Amino acid sequence: MSKIITSVIIVLVLCFGLAAQEQKHAPSTPEERARAVSIAKALEGQPTDPSLRDDYSWLLRWAAEVPDIHVSICSANMPWKAKYKHSGDLGAVALAATTAFVIEHPDEGKDAATTGVAAMESMLRAYQKILEQDPKAHSKEMDEVVEIQKQGRLAEHIRGLWAEKCSKKL
Repeated sequence: MSKIITSVIIVLVLCFGLAAQEQKHAPSTPEERARAVSIAKALEGQPTDPSLRDDYSWLLRWAAEVPDIHVSICSANMPWKAKYKHSGDLGAVALAATTAFVIEHPDEGKDAATTGVAAMESMLRAYQKILEQDPKAHSKEMDEVVEIQKQGRLAEHIRGLWAEKCSKKL
């Protein structure tokens, strides 16, 4: 599932660009926003569940097409190595969590670094679920972020990464 999700993430980034040029979708409805948040929560709780693939595909298309939901994505929120087995799963959680945060916190969601922090918190919860299923599925980089979180420095850390790596992209 990881390779498929990674491919879908790449397609999503391209779709965001195209959607910005051609906004043919109507603004999001309350039902669509509720569905997107529900999918994000499901992915966080079951990040490797293949039965969520269709829902996640819908979320990607929808988030790329609706003109009133704006999601910023940055590689700073993807600390693992590309060869990590669950990189696609965590990437899916990050995108879904970012979208859900923007929906649930419209004012705070305008700050890309704040959404980055929320996405990382969601990914860390998903990472713990992955480790519960497969205790050998550690990522050195994710384990480092877990330690940063335990020290109470997660928001500061993520904000610093966004300022360093993402501010020019926003």
